[in-house]
Amino acid sequence: MPEAFRDNEERERFELDVDGPIAFVTYRKTEGAITLVHTEVPPELGGRGIGSKLGRATLDAVRAQGRKLSVECDFIRNFMRKESGYNDLLADGEDADAEPQASYRAGCFCGAVEVEVTGKAMFAGYCHCADCQAWSAAPINAFSLWKSDGVRITRGEAELGTFNKTEHSYRKFCKRCGGHVMTEHPRMRLIDVYANLLKGYQHQPTLHANYASKMVSVRDGLPKYADLPAELGGSGEMLPD
Repeated sequence: MPEAFRDNEERERFELDVDGPIAFVTYRKTEGAITLVHTEVPPELGGRGIGSKLGRATLDAVRAQGRKLSVECDFIRNFMRKESGYNDLLADGEDADAEPQASYRAGCFCGAVEVEVTGKAMFAGYCHCADCQAWSAAPINAFSLWKSDGVRITRGEAELGTFNKTEHSYRKFCKRCGGHVMTEHPRMRLIDVYANLLKGYQHQPTLHANYASKMVSVRDGLPKYADLPAELGGSGEMLPD
């Protein structure tokens, strides 16, 4: 059966169907522009040049659609370095040789909901507040706070439920499996995508928040804030390790 390439707009990705297994490039489209985010080739298709075929077909499709291109995907950027005939597609200010921003994906327990974060976490650490303890059913919550415009729901937005006990935090969960996904903090203009859900993300904590409410003591040498750092709207009060 021949390989079939298509633009699956419902799932926001270009796909190369190779007699069942599908290799794909995810994207974000706006008026007259497109950002290529992530490439994935199933292991069973390895060693057959499928990635290069997918990259070439994807960039040809971008050209045919007349869109200006931005690239966050390492694979596509490396492909363009080898195939220089596509550099004219790049949007103004884009550089094919520039290092792309990192992106990570996370999902709920059943996989119905998927989100993607791009860039670098603004803050990362551990929260000891009573709300996080109750929500996660654990004494400590590992958090990674991202700019709101760097977080995107890529699958199952209709399956995403919201609960807010206060105006400070809007907690998001999958309505199918109940799996927790992220928490929006409107006043901070940041979103906590739970660090343990992010595939490939290396959690590098720099602080403990709400340590005054701790259930367990953690002696790791990191700063311990009674509530939050001042830059996140807290008192900035420090507690001993």
